[in-house]
Amino acid sequence: MSRGVRIAIAEDEPDVREYFRRILPQLGHDVVGAAANGEELVQLCREQLPDLVITDLRMPGMDGDQAMKVVWSERPTPCIFVSAYSKPVPHGDDADGSEFVCLTKPVSRDELEKAIQLVTAPSAPTDVS
Repeated sequence: MSRGVRIAIAEDEPDVREYFRRILPQLGHDVVGAAANGEELVQLCREQLPDLVITDLRMPGMDGDQAMKVVWSERPTPCIFVSAYSKPVPHGDDADGSEFVCLTKPVSRDELEKAIQLVTAPSAPTDVS
Protein backbone atom coordinates (compact mmCIF):
# COMPACT_ATOMS: atom_id res chain seq x y z
CA MET A 1 0.00 0.00 0.00
CA SER A 2 1.10 3.55 -0.65
CA ARG A 3 1.98 5.78 2.30
CA GLY A 4 -1.00 7.36 4.03
CA VAL A 5 -2.22 10.49 2.30
CA ARG A 6 -4.41 13.41 3.34
CA ILE A 7 -7.61 13.21 1.29
CA ALA A 8 -10.44 15.69 0.66
CA ILE A 9 -13.78 14.24 -0.46
CA ALA A 10 -16.57 15.87 -2.48
CA GLU A 11 -19.78 13.94 -2.98
CA ASP A 12 -23.39 15.15 -3.05
CA GLU A 13 -24.81 11.77 -1.96
CA PRO A 14 -24.53 11.52 1.87
CA ASP A 15 -24.30 7.69 1.85
CA VAL A 16 -21.41 7.70 -0.62
CA ARG A 17 -19.67 10.50 1.28
CA GLU A 18 -19.98 8.43 4.48
CA TYR A 19 -18.63 5.35 2.70
CA PHE A 20 -15.45 7.24 1.77
CA ARG A 21 -15.16 8.70 5.30
CA ARG A 22 -15.33 5.18 6.71
CA ILE A 23 -13.22 3.23 4.21
CA LEU A 24 -10.28 5.61 3.66
CA PRO A 25 -8.97 5.44 7.26
CA GLN A 26 -9.19 1.63 7.01
CA LEU A 27 -6.82 1.93 4.05
CA GLY A 28 -4.40 4.02 6.14
CA HIS A 29 -5.37 7.49 4.90
CA ASP A 30 -6.60 10.65 6.63
CA VAL A 31 -9.82 12.33 5.52
CA VAL A 32 -9.21 16.06 5.97
CA GLY A 33 -12.79 17.01 5.15
CA ALA A 34 -15.86 16.21 3.10
CA ALA A 35 -17.75 18.61 0.83
CA ALA A 36 -21.25 18.27 -0.65
CA ASN A 37 -20.49 20.27 -3.81
CA GLY A 38 -17.73 21.81 -5.89
CA GLU A 39 -17.78 25.21 -4.19
CA GLU A 40 -17.25 23.57 -0.80
CA LEU A 41 -14.48 21.41 -2.28
CA VAL A 42 -12.54 24.44 -3.54
CA GLN A 43 -12.76 26.06 -0.10
CA LEU A 44 -11.82 22.81 1.66
CA CYS A 45 -8.74 22.43 -0.54
CA ARG A 46 -7.69 26.02 0.13
CA GLU A 47 -7.94 25.44 3.88
CA GLN A 48 -6.61 21.87 4.22
CA LEU A 49 -4.13 21.51 1.30
CA PRO A 50 -4.87 17.80 0.75
CA ASP A 51 -2.48 15.39 -0.98
CA LEU A 52 -5.37 13.92 -2.99
CA VAL A 53 -8.99 14.73 -3.86
CA ILE A 54 -11.77 12.21 -4.41
CA THR A 55 -14.74 13.89 -6.06
CA ASP A 56 -17.99 13.03 -7.71
CA LEU A 57 -17.87 14.21 -11.30
CA ARG A 58 -21.44 15.53 -11.42
CA MET A 59 -22.83 17.53 -8.52
CA PRO A 60 -25.35 20.36 -8.21
CA GLY A 61 -23.82 23.79 -8.70
CA MET A 62 -20.14 23.51 -9.48
CA ASP A 63 -19.27 20.05 -10.87
CA GLY A 64 -16.28 18.08 -9.63
CA ASP A 65 -14.33 18.69 -12.82
CA GLN A 66 -14.98 22.46 -12.63
CA ALA A 67 -13.89 22.50 -8.99
CA MET A 68 -10.73 20.57 -9.78
CA LYS A 69 -9.78 23.06 -12.50
CA VAL A 70 -9.85 25.77 -9.81
CA VAL A 71 -8.00 23.58 -7.29
CA TRP A 72 -5.40 22.57 -9.89
CA SER A 73 -4.81 26.19 -10.94
CA GLU A 74 -4.10 27.15 -7.32
CA ARG A 75 -2.23 24.03 -6.22
CA PRO A 76 -1.78 20.96 -8.44
CA THR A 77 -3.44 18.07 -6.59
CA PRO A 78 -4.01 14.52 -7.88
CA CYS A 79 -7.66 13.53 -8.17
CA ILE A 80 -9.88 10.47 -8.32
CA PHE A 81 -13.14 11.26 -10.12
CA VAL A 82 -16.10 9.01 -9.35
CA SER A 83 -19.35 8.86 -11.28
CA ALA A 84 -22.49 6.77 -11.58
CA TYR A 85 -22.03 6.90 -15.36
CA SER A 86 -20.33 3.99 -17.11
CA LYS A 87 -17.33 5.89 -18.48
CA PRO A 88 -16.64 8.90 -16.31
CA VAL A 89 -14.46 11.45 -18.05
CA PRO A 90 -13.83 14.99 -16.81
CA HIS A 91 -15.05 17.67 -19.23
CA GLY A 92 -12.44 19.22 -21.47
CA ASP A 93 -9.21 17.69 -22.67
CA ASP A 94 -7.16 17.76 -19.45
CA ALA A 95 -4.91 20.35 -21.06
CA ASP A 96 -3.67 21.47 -17.66
CA GLY A 97 -1.78 18.18 -17.25
CA SER A 98 -3.37 17.26 -13.92
CA GLU A 99 -3.08 13.70 -12.72
CA PHE A 100 -6.40 11.89 -12.34
CA VAL A 101 -8.07 8.50 -12.29
CA CYS A 102 -11.74 7.83 -13.11
CA LEU A 103 -13.85 5.21 -11.31
CA THR A 104 -17.46 4.18 -11.79
CA LYS A 105 -19.81 3.89 -8.81
CA PRO A 106 -20.20 1.83 -6.80
CA VAL A 107 -16.49 1.93 -5.96
CA SER A 108 -15.13 -1.15 -4.22
CA ARG A 109 -12.48 -1.02 -1.53
CA ASP A 110 -9.99 -2.77 -3.84
CA GLU A 111 -10.66 -0.37 -6.74
CA LEU A 112 -10.24 2.59 -4.42
CA GLU A 113 -6.99 1.28 -2.96
CA LYS A 114 -5.58 0.61 -6.44
CA ALA A 115 -6.65 4.05 -7.70
CA ILE A 116 -5.00 5.79 -4.73
CA GLN A 117 -1.77 3.90 -5.38
CA LEU A 118 -1.86 4.76 -9.08
CA VAL A 119 -2.68 8.45 -8.78
CA THR A 120 -0.16 9.09 -6.00
CA ALA A 121 2.66 7.22 -7.76
CA PRO A 122 5.51 9.40 -9.10
CA SER A 123 4.27 9.03 -12.72
CA ALA A 124 0.53 8.51 -12.41
CA PRO A 125 -1.59 7.18 -15.30
CA THR A 126 -4.93 8.72 -16.26
CA ASP A 127 -7.10 5.58 -16.32
CA VAL A 128 -7.63 2.51 -14.11
CA SER A 129 -9.41 0.32 -16.72
